[in-house]
Parts: sequence; C-alpha cells; structure tokens
Amino acid sequence: MKRFTILFSILLALGFAGVLAYVASSPEFVPPTALIGEGEDPDAPIWNMTIEELIAEIAAQGLIDDPSTAISLSSDGLCTEARQVSGAEFYWWDLDNLKEGSMEETSYKSLKADGIIDLYGSGHITSCVHNGPFALWLDLYEGDAKALEQAFKAVGQTK
Repeated sequence: MKRFTILFSILLALGFAGVLAYVASSPEFVPPTALIGEGEDPDAPIWNMTIEELIAEIAAQGLIDDPSTAISLSSDGLCTEARQVSGAEFYWWDLDNLKEGSMEETSYKSLKADGIIDLYGSGHITSCVHNGPFALWLDLYEGDAKALEQAFKAVGQTK
C-alpha cells in the first residue's frame, strides 16, 4: 500500500507540472503585468521617479509655477500623494506598497483601464491623463493644457 501511495503522489506531481507547462506554453496565456497599463514600457524611468522629480521636470519647461508653490492635497483613499501647482493636480501611487482591494488600488486600476477616477466611490468622476504611476488632472489648470499634457506624457519615457 505504501508503494501505491508513493507512486500515486509522484504521478500527481508530474501531472500538475505538465498542466502548468501546457498553460504557460499556450498562445492564449498572457503573463500578468501587475499594475502596468496597456502599451506602457515597464522599464521606462517614470516608474522610479518621485512626485517631486516629476513636478520639477515640468516646472523646468516653464509650464507650471515653481515647485516650491505646490500645495499638498488630501489623498487618503485616492492615491499615495497628491499635489496641486498652477491649478494642475498631480497624483502618485506607491505601487510597491499598494494594498490589495484598497480604494487606492481601485482608483489606480480605474485610471489605467478607463482613464477616469471615481473620487472616493462618490460618483464624482475625474478624467485624468496617466503616465506610469502618475496621473494629471487639468480641469483647473491656468495655462496651455495641451502643452502640459504632452509634456507630462513625455516625462520619464525612453526615446
């Protein structure tokens, strides 16, 4: 009886390994890309930038005021950190420490999938531009919104 149990266990383990190999090699299998949006380069420098670096780079282009004038916004339940400069709101998610099932994760996934954020699940929808772990909301921006949007999308991207 002991031999039968050992033989059966080995066959079961080999069968399981075979199923895993079959699924991994099938053309329909798409490896999970975690929280990276479709068409984004996971190796782009934007993924390692801080919100301060992002704002400083855009300010250096003259599209927003001095970064020292940035106002910290309430971000609990929305993102990790939020700042407003010249009316433009910048959001950042710390993807390494994002809790599974949290409101922050829901907001980030909604941003990546649909380009919108449902603020705190209230039904108030904001349409944002996203780039890596960042988002930009332009509705209150005081300058050329198209120029800022293009500059934001270009920050931290490999050429």
